[in-house]
Amino acid sequence: MLPLVLLFLGAKADDGRFFDQRVAPIIETHCLGCHNEELKNGNISFLDRESLLRGGAHGPAIVPGKPAGSLLMIALRHGGELQMPPGPKLSSKEITVFRKWIQSGAVWGARLRK
Repeated sequence: MLPLVLLFLGAKADDGRFFDQRVAPIIETHCLGCHNEELKNGNISFLDRESLLRGGAHGPAIVPGKPAGSLLMIALRHGGELQMPPGPKLSSKEITVFRKWIQSGAVWGARLRK
């Protein structure tokens, strides 16, 4: 039983590292200019997981484990009315990073902690 617990804890630590190393840099570069504690465009700050889970006027931005049901993924693909970030869309590699992060449970790391 103990090895399973250690494996689970290790997986969560890896997920946190994935966020810190792959997701947070994209958020810092492309999202925080508008979605921060001062502006909160769409009533969402990308500085904490709870804000993304709660969402804004359009509903939750992320649904952990369900990228297809996450508004963030729809907005990142620029396929509908809501298109984020404004202007050119993220690269397919960056969109894939978000998809993998959400699919794995959208575990938050330490890099963007308030």
